[in-house]
Amino acid sequence: MSGNVLGHVVLMLVGVLILVVGAFVGSTDKGEEKLNLHRGLGVIGILVFLLGVVALLLTGNVHANLPHFFLGLIAVIFFILAAIGGIAYTKADKTKKEGLRKSHKAVAAIGFLFVLVAIVFGIIGIKALK
Repeated sequence: MSGNVLGHVVLMLVGVLILVVGAFVGSTDKGEEKLNLHRGLGVIGILVFLLGVVALLLTGNVHANLPHFFLGLIAVIFFILAAIGGIAYTKADKTKKEGLRKSHKAVAAIGFLFVLVAIVFGIIGIKALK
């Protein structure tokens, strides 16, 4: 694995780990006491995640014909949608917050599911490219 692709892998894993910690903080938060921490971890996690995408693009080693590419792209889209849902939650009035919270959690969970499958296909893809 070239050093350039290794940068992609490391950034993506760090981004995902930050998002997992942020998700844990959000899921255990009662009464929005840790909302700022949850929000901050989400922003940092998505930024690191997106840096991992940029790192791969800069290598010119994009294989848009592999399942890993499409699964990762779908995961990025779901995480961006989850962020938009989180922003909508913070701006909403109290009558709409519960529905927005549920959809925010569901969209983020789907994003994590796609990340897990993308990781598996990324490992398979790396082994196939050797």
